Amino acid sequence: MEIRILRELYHEGLLKKASVVPAPMEQDRWLLVFERLNGAQEKITRARTDQEKVYKRINGALVDAREIGFKSVTVEFQ
Repeated sequence: MEIRILRELYHEGLLKKASVVPAPMEQDRWLLVFERLNGAQEKITRARTDQEKVYKRINGALVDAREIGFKSVTVEFQ
């Protein structure tokens, strides 16, 4: 899901949690995952594609989470 759509969902109160998690099958890479109020999960995708955005650094994921509106983020390590 694109950042602009996630931002809208956040401002509508439909996203309750953001987490930075290790990307599966990729060492030292990260995904930004959001939990909806209904328990479903959403991940950021690259612009105009369905490909998940994989971050090289945790900092990049934190910047995107802040841009969406989150003031706190959970970071999970392997």
